[in-house]
Amino acid sequence: MKRGWIGAGLLAVILAVGLLVTWCMDRFHDPVAGNLEQAAERALDGDWETADLLTQRAQADWEAHWDFSAAFADHEPMETIDGLFAQVEVYRRAEDRVAFAAACAELSRKVEAMGEAHSVAWRNIF
Repeated sequence: MKRGWIGAGLLAVILAVGLLVTWCMDRFHDPVAGNLEQAAERALDGDWETADLLTQRAQADWEAHWDFSAAFADHEPMETIDGLFAQVEVYRRAEDRVAFAAACAELSRKVEAMGEAHSVAWRNIF
């Protein structure tokens, strides 16, 4: 009987940790994706200063939670996201607003997808 309670307790702890990770992944990735989406819009409007600020904020948030994400996520999409941040920086320096906006939009979708991949949804269970 004692082993049954220990097993149930362990399962409850694993469930709680899983739900906490899900909540944190959404909380960490949504602002990054939102800032990148806004940066793309500002770049197309010609507001480089705001676009640069939003991109820097998104990258700082991404880097601040990189270790946590790496502990629970596949590293391949994370490496792709890191590479896209480098591309965005090159486009920003060249002031190529269309390429910058396109890279920010792609980066936003990849960060958003990474957060959604860890959400509680039927598509993630099966």
